[in-house]
Amino acid sequence: MSGKKWRYYDEHLKNYVNISYTILCLLLTVIIYFIGYCKNKADYNKSHFLVFFFASILPFISIFLLIFSFEKWSVDYTALIMPISLLIISYGIFKFDFLEIRTLARETIFENNSAGMVVLGPGKRIIDYNKAAEKFFATMNISLKKNSIEHILEQEPKLLKIFQCESNCDLSVVIDEEERHFEIGVVPLGNSPDGNVRILKSIRDVTEERKMQEKLKLLATIDSLSGLNNRTEFMSLAEKEFAWAKANKADLSLLVMDLDNFKKINDTFGHAAGDKVIREVGHLIKSSFRKTDIAGRIGGEEFAVILKNTPLEDAKKVAEKFRETIAKTKVIDEEKEISFTISIGLAAIGGKTGDSTDIDEFLKMADAALYQAKASGRNCVV
Repeated sequence: MSGKKWRYYDEHLKNYVNISYTILCLLLTVIIYFIGYCKNKADYNKSHFLVFFFASILPFISIFLLIFSFEKWSVDYTALIMPISLLIISYGIFKFDFLEIRTLARETIFENNSAGMVVLGPGKRIIDYNKAAEKFFATMNISLKKNSIEHILEQEPKLLKIFQCESNCDLSVVIDEEERHFEIGVVPLGNSPDGNVRILKSIRDVTEERKMQEKLKLLATIDSLSGLNNRTEFMSLAEKEFAWAKANKADLSLLVMDLDNFKKINDTFGHAAGDKVIREVGHLIKSSFRKTDIAGRIGGEEFAVILKNTPLEDAKKVAEKFRETIAKTKVIDEEKEISFTISIGLAAIGGKTGDSTDIDEFLKMADAALYQAKASGRNCVV
């Protein structure tokens, strides 16, 4: 046999091998899909099966046309029919969620989301919810069902009002003897094919965020050593209280207090001992004055207290009593007793004392009284 004929047969042999391999792959595809259909008949519908079956059969037709009609028409039917088959397969994938794209998206985004999610349909009826939402309601002994929210939450009017609201809301509930804070968000899902509006209610636990916010607020407003308001916060609160007292012609007293010879304490016992004294004074201020009074550390060893609805004479008695408390107090540092005293300047507005024009003048009055107390030998109230 000549070399030309060998090349001819060799070329045809390669074509037959390629065609046979393609046919085998397509046949296996149809068989695998058909086996899957038989195992999951309950989850498939006929149109689903027919679309993919027809898309798998088309390449067979193109191959047979290529084998029996190529020499007659010289047309590559495979190149013509394969794109059509791929288009049908693509249509089936998206139409019937063959690759479970929608299912995977639901599992990832909805079902396994850490935030609770409840989908409300017409009439505020629950049409879907995830595991986190089910767990949230279970903590309150509420069982979620695909029913109206009014029916499910009829025994929880506060919760019902929040879930009926079409704007974002905050919710605080006690779970396992701990107050938890939640943000209930609202996301409109648009119109469904039947024309009804659906709403997604998200339930997000923000307890830790709120705790962090409170910590940051404390750091910004509280003096870490004394535990009292820092100067900025005290002045802000004092200014508001002063304005209210002026507007309502109420009595208001201000104590400005300074520890006597505090530098000597630091020089003799050390700064750590001085810090102990500041902490103790802060503790005594908290326990000696009313919770409604406003107290702050406004300098190194200087403190101030606003006494609400308190005239000058009553404030003087309170100040004198606190001065005596300080004089009796001893702080122990490395087995050494530290005694200290305090000088107090007192000013008041309202009643017969006359009014300051603003908070700065009020403070100057108290500072002037404190200066006199220091000049009078300390450990006294002026």
